[in-house]
Amino acid sequence: MSRIGFLLLVFFLTAFYNVRSQSVRDTNINIAMFSFHYSFHMPGGDMAERFGRSNTVGGDFVFKTRSGWLMGLDYSFIFGEKINGIDDYFGAIRNKSGFVIDGNGMLAETYLYERGFNAAVILGKQFDIWNTNPNSGPFIQIHGGFMQHYVRIENPYKTAPQVNGEYAKLYDRMTIGFSLTEFVGYRFMGNHRLLNFYAGFEFIQGFTRGVRSYNADDMSSENPPRLDYLSGLRFGWIIPLYGKTKQEFYYY
Repeated sequence: MSRIGFLLLVFFLTAFYNVRSQSVRDTNINIAMFSFHYSFHMPGGDMAERFGRSNTVGGDFVFKTRSGWLMGLDYSFIFGEKINGIDDYFGAIRNKSGFVIDGNGMLAETYLYERGFNAAVILGKQFDIWNTNPNSGPFIQIHGGFMQHYVRIENPYKTAPQVNGEYAKLYDRMTIGFSLTEFVGYRFMGNHRLLNFYAGFEFIQGFTRGVRSYNADDMSSENPPRLDYLSGLRFGWIIPLYGKTKQEFYYY
């Protein structure tokens, strides 16, 4: 484990023990939270030229201080089924009828999907207004991290070697780079086991560049800078990591 990772672990464990004897209902407290989340996005910029609407699923770990400051880590897996300009793929290996021929001399089945991820560090602020208890309320977050996306090529039974393995890299257009995310939402922390969630609007900017040295479709080797945008809605289900309260009830 790296030194930074060790320090983060000690910090979050200390925070966990500091909140064990406090109540989410009555007092604004330190809370460590793990969340599962889902997002629906519409693309913009260079992203819209390559992909259609997409989804993400993932998890985040956030620590909220008594004063409402937020810090943590986030990971989102990106997936979608809409590939724009799909007829431009495999141009160098299609026959005159527009089909890829597999190793058995048959028409190859090829399916293209959007895949990727966005991993980031979180900083933010939660506000003690418009809430039902001191630990709920509107909040804003800024995420800074790393984005990757590419075109996943699936060939059932891998009968077409020209689009599988290392050859797939000639067509997958893998792209990576720095990302920024802005999130504006509302968090509800209830007094019962499952009633903890957040929802809001998410805006992602990816400052990316292609990493493949050669793209066989258009026979290019240029990798110009890209601006990849995603915007949409995110919903998260929260598991607070604190234990028994003074009232002898458990809150999660």
